Amino acid sequence: MPQVLPTRATPVRAYGAIALFVVVYLVMLAVVFLPREMISAQTGAIFAEDN
Repeated sequence: MPQVLPTRATPVRAYGAIALFVVVYLVMLAVVFLPREMISAQTGAIFAEDN
């Protein structure tokens, strides 16, 4: 009779780590490839123009 190996359950932490990596990767791609007009980051240059 052949022996059946028990299936290993993948821990939830592994899925969490993979999901976090994918989110960080997509955010970095968005920062690199999106035009700067679409990223609403206000810098000090906006306030310097008011003077």
